[in-house]
Amino acid sequence: MIDLEVVEVKKENECVTTLFFDKSFNAEPGQFGMFWLAGKGQKPMSFSYDNGITVKNVGPFTESLSNLGVGDKISADGPLGRGFDVSGRSILLMGGGFGAAPLRFLAQRCSEKHIKITTLLGYRALNDIIFDNEFKKYGDVYIATEDGSCGEKGLVTCLFKAVGLDFDMGYCCGPERMLVAMKDHIGNSFPLQLSLERYMKCGIGLCGSCEIDGLLVCKDGPVFDSWQLGESFGSMKRDKSGKLIPI
Repeated sequence: MIDLEVVEVKKENECVTTLFFDKSFNAEPGQFGMFWLAGKGQKPMSFSYDNGITVKNVGPFTESLSNLGVGDKISADGPLGRGFDVSGRSILLMGGGFGAAPLRFLAQRCSEKHIKITTLLGYRALNDIIFDNEFKKYGDVYIATEDGSCGEKGLVTCLFKAVGLDFDMGYCCGPERMLVAMKDHIGNSFPLQLSLERYMKCGIGLCGSCEIDGLLVCKDGPVFDSWQLGESFGSMKRDKSGKLIPI
């Protein structure tokens, strides 16, 4: 367990906050940590920076995280899991909503390797957008919103008409139905890596709560090659009791 101190807080939008810490995690993009707050419990959080996480306020734990200030303390275990495998000369990043957060870290790392980066981002509305200016530091960025308040009107898949399918590798993070749509659209045009989200209790492969078709998201993932994923992908997940339920 690593003891951390918050050294900077950045508000990304009304519901999303980035916390920067006094220590680097030496993580690979796509990996995560189990973050613990006294009296509040712990939850997995992906890294959006080597020394930072981005938090969406969706419940009691994430609300407590979002309300941390400079000088506050927190503990974490990590980095954990399998991150993105960086390869190719020209890559496509595809982010849906809050899924843009770990891709920001990936874009930075790929830029350091002088890889050409194109980014597709999909959001519900203008007020949900995060990290668009960050991605613009690293390459061309295309945005779609469901209500048409920014960029193209529609789902993120509508942006393929602007960029085509001529890439060496694709990386995708977002709601699972979006991941399925991206996988179906891309087909065999180029290899695809997908970052999955599942309920996790332990984060180290012991409890089995994040199991999908015999794989553990916390240990075998959270990043998977698209060919690894089976029948449960996009259709089933486990709830807190371990029961399989529809996505």
